[in-house]
Amino acid sequence: MSVYPPTPTISMMHAGADRKKAKRPPNVGSRELNSQENEMLFQLVGSDAVSLTAAVVQLLKSDRGSWRIELQHGVVSLVKDYAQRAYFLRIFDILDERVVWDFKLYKAFRVQSFPQCRKLLAFEQMENGEDGVILGLNFFSEYEAAEFKEHLDRRHAQERKSSTPVRPGMPMVMSSSSG
Repeated sequence: MSVYPPTPTISMMHAGADRKKAKRPPNVGSRELNSQENEMLFQLVGSDAVSLTAAVVQLLKSDRGSWRIELQHGVVSLVKDYAQRAYFLRIFDILDERVVWDFKLYKAFRVQSFPQCRKLLAFEQMENGEDGVILGLNFFSEYEAAEFKEHLDRRHAQERKSSTPVRPGMPMVMSSSSG
């Protein structure tokens, strides 16, 4: 009988890696779509990505202080794209089976909501590291607008948490005064 541990085999070495790989969340569709339409959305999202939340929207663009409709209607999805290792806002035309708008979330991406217009979320488009135009998502449903904002806020908080360096506490120096 040997006192040494057995030599690791290939299956033993990969067993730990399998456990560490997080299970992907299920696709989440829009409450405004029926199950068949949501399935069409999930097909468009693809097998190497997941829809974290989705909603029926119009895409708006700020033009000299007023909103202009960029895209009349579509289904926006907050997509976690595993192949590109990034998050995207993608608007799909599920009837034409295509992506009609694609926006990669940049570092420190935030959306703004408005109490007087609860169906609108606005954000700045950043291009080439410069400030861009203001874009808006005009939601069909107030509930989906709130749910979408919650997902984006949670993602922002998670990003901040993972990018904030952990600073060790400052050592305390005790001094004694003799008197």
